[in-house]
Amino acid sequence: KFGTELQAHLTPEWRQQYIEYEGLKTLLFSMYDKKQEYLEEFDPPEDPDELNAQYDHSFFEGIMSEIKRINTFFQEKETEAKSRYTKLTSEFSRQLELLHHQSLGKETTDIKGKKVLAIHPARVKKLESKIYQKFKMAFSEYYLNLILLQNYQALNYTGFRKILKKYDKVMDSKRGKKCFETHVRGSYFEQSKDVEQLIESTEKFVTNTLEKGDRNKAMQKLRVPPLSGLELKKHSTTFISGLMTGLAVSILAVVIMGSAIQDKIKVTGKHEADDYPALVAFRCTFLLFLFTILISWNTYGWRNAGVNHILIFEIDPRNHLNYLELLTIGMMFLFVWGCTLVLYIFSPLVTPNMRPETWPLLFFILVFSLLLLPAPIFYHRTRFWLLKRLFRIFTAPILDVRFADFFIADQLNSLATVLLDISFVVCYYATFWNKDGTGLAGCTRKSLWYRVVIAILPPWFRFAQSVRRYFTTGDWFPHLLNAGKYFSSIMVVVMATVSGVFEEQGKCIKLLGCHVFIVYIVFACISTLYAYWWDIKMDWGFLDHTSTDHKNKYLRDELLYCGGKKFVYFLIMGFDLIMRCVWTINISLADWNFLHKQIVITITSVLEAFRRAVWNFIRLENEHLNNCGQFRAVRDINVRVISDAQKQNEIKDEESDDEDQKIIAGRRHSSHNSPVGTPVRSRAGSAANTALTGSNLSLFLRRRKQSGASANNNENV
Repeated sequence: KFGTELQAHLTPEWRQQYIEYEGLKTLLFSMYDKKQEYLEEFDPPEDPDELNAQYDHSFFEGIMSEIKRINTFFQEKETEAKSRYTKLTSEFSRQLELLHHQSLGKETTDIKGKKVLAIHPARVKKLESKIYQKFKMAFSEYYLNLILLQNYQALNYTGFRKILKKYDKVMDSKRGKKCFETHVRGSYFEQSKDVEQLIESTEKFVTNTLEKGDRNKAMQKLRVPPLSGLELKKHSTTFISGLMTGLAVSILAVVIMGSAIQDKIKVTGKHEADDYPALVAFRCTFLLFLFTILISWNTYGWRNAGVNHILIFEIDPRNHLNYLELLTIGMMFLFVWGCTLVLYIFSPLVTPNMRPETWPLLFFILVFSLLLLPAPIFYHRTRFWLLKRLFRIFTAPILDVRFADFFIADQLNSLATVLLDISFVVCYYATFWNKDGTGLAGCTRKSLWYRVVIAILPPWFRFAQSVRRYFTTGDWFPHLLNAGKYFSSIMVVVMATVSGVFEEQGKCIKLLGCHVFIVYIVFACISTLYAYWWDIKMDWGFLDHTSTDHKNKYLRDELLYCGGKKFVYFLIMGFDLIMRCVWTINISLADWNFLHKQIVITITSVLEAFRRAVWNFIRLENEHLNNCGQFRAVRDINVRVISDAQKQNEIKDEESDDEDQKIIAGRRHSSHNSPVGTPVRSRAGSAANTALTGSNLSLFLRRRKQSGASANNNENV
C-alpha cells in the first residue's frame, strides 16, 4: 500500500530521488523464496540470522546505498532553500530601500549599477503595493516548496521504516529494526531540522513584514486549505454533481422523445420553425458543455494517474476546480440546454405567439453573458483565468507562450465548429427579424470572407505561437516544424473554401472532376498524416529511439494509465488515426447528399471532441514525465498539507502487518505445492487509492523530537 501512496504523492521533479521501495520489496521477497528453498532441503540453523545473512547482503547494501543517495539529494535541496530564503529577504529589503531613495527625489543605482531616476511621491504607495504583492506570491511558492521538502523527508523516513519492518516480518529477524535505529535514525535527512526552521522563519517574515503582524492573513496566503475542509467540500460537490448528471440524462431522454413526436404536435397557422438554423445554434452551446464534461473526465484521469496538471497549467493550488465541480458545471448547463431544446420543440403549444427560433437565441445570450460576466460570482476565478489565457492566445505573436496557452489553443482547433457556429448565430439573428432574412444558406456560404477568417483563426493561433517560440528560444526544431503543421491546416481551410466557392458558382459540378477539389484532398491528406505523426512522436513521446526500457517497444519508458498496459496505448494510437480521418465523412455523406450537411458536421464535431479528450490524457502524461520540457513550469506548488492522524497510522500499520502475514502464508503454501526453484509471485492486497494522511509526517517529526530530547538529556548528564 505504501508503494502506491509513494507513487501518487511524490514530487514529479524528484521522481528518481525517492526510496526505491518497490525494488527493495521485490528483492526482499526474492530472498524469502531462496530461504524457503533452502529450508525444504536442509534443517534450519539454531540462529535464524545465520541463514538470513547468506541472502540479505544485497538487501542491506541497497538500504545503505539508498540512504546515501537520499542524504545527498536532500542536502542539495536544503542548501538551495537556504540560499533562496536569503535572496528573497535581501531583495525585498533592497527594493524597498531603492523605492525610499526614489521617493526622496534622489537618483540612485540598481543592482546592475544603472542609474534609477527619482519618482513622484504620489506613485510611491502604488509601487510599494506592487512590491509587497510580488513578494507575497514569491514567499507563497517558496513556503510550499519547503513543505514539499519536508514531505520528502517524511515519505523516505516512512519508506525505510516500512521496508525494514517488512524485512523483520518476512525473514523472522530483528536485523531490520537494528538497521533502522542505527542508520536511518542517524541519517542526515532524518536528523536535519533546517527545513523546519526555514518554515518558521518564512511564517514569521510573511506575518510580521508582508502582512503587518496579521498571522491569520499570512497563513491564509501560505497554506493549502486543511484536508477536512476539502473532504467536506468533496462530499457536497459529489451530491450536486450526481444530481445534475441525473437531471441532464433525464432531460436528454425527454429531448429524444420530443424530437420523435415533433411533427405530430405542430399547430397549423402558427409560426413554422426552421430546424437546421436551430440545430446550428443549439450545437454551438452543446459542444461547449460536452468539452467541459470531457475536461472533467481528463481531470479525474490525471488525478488518479498522478499527473500533476495543477503544476503544469500553473493553476493556483488553493483555488481551482476539481473534476466534480467541472462535471457539475457541464451537467448543469446541459440540463438547462435540454430544457431550452424541449421548449423549442414544444413551442407551438407553450409559446404559440413567439417564433420558435427565439429560444436558442435566449439561451445563447445567457451562456455567453455568464462567461463574460465581470462580477466576482459563478466561478469567477476560473472564468477570469480562462479569459486571460484567451487574451494571450489572441496576442500570441506578442506575448510569451506558456504551456496552458498552447494547450487551450489546441482545444480551440477542435472547437473550430463552435467558432463558425457563433458567426452563424450572429449572422442569422441579425437578419432574423427582417422578412428578407438570408437564412441558413445565406449565412453559411463559402464566399463569406469572415467565415474564412474565423475558420483560419485556430490553426493561425498555433502557427503564431510556434513562430513566437522559435524567436524566443532560437531553436528551429521543433518549433518551425510545428508551425509547418499548422500552416498545412491553414492551406486545407483555404483550399476547402476555394473548392466550395467554385461549387457554389457552378464551376465544379462533379467534385472529383474539379481540379481545385483534388488539390484540397491532397492537402487534407498531407495535413492529416503530418498531424498524426506529430501526435504520436512529438506530443505523446512515442516511438522513442532513446528508450532504455525495451519492454515498451514503439512507446516510451514510463506509462501511467491503466497500469501501463501497452495494448491500451496502441488502441489509443489507432483511435487517434481513425478520428483524424473523420473529415472524409463530410465528403462521403454531406457533399454527396447522403445526409444533411449540418447533421454530418454535428456528428464529426462530437467525434473530434472525444478525440481531443483522449489526446489530452496522453499529452499531459508526456509533459508530466518530461518535466524539463520547453514549456514545463518550474514552480513546486502542488502541495497537500499533511495533518495529524496517529490513529490512522496505527490502523494502516496493522493492515500492512496482516497483508505481510497473508503474503508469507501464501508463499509457504505455494512452496509445498510448487516444484522447488519455481518462484511464486501471487500476493494478497488491494490497490490503495486513498490520499496520504498526515500520520507519516507527524510520526517522523515526533520521533525526531524524541531522539533530539534524548540526545540533549545525555549531554546534560
